[in-house]
Amino acid sequence: MSEEHKMTAEDKLALTITLAIIFFGVFGLGLLGIIINLSS
Repeated sequence: MSEEHKMTAEDKLALTITLAIIFFGVFGLGLLGIIINLSS
């Protein structure tokens, strides 16, 4: 891995979107689980 990897604006955007999807996906599942537990 001696090559230089430069982060372009597109790479940063893709990374941000990916991290946001993962974060909100996990957060949403956790929230859903809490709601289901409290309602039952």
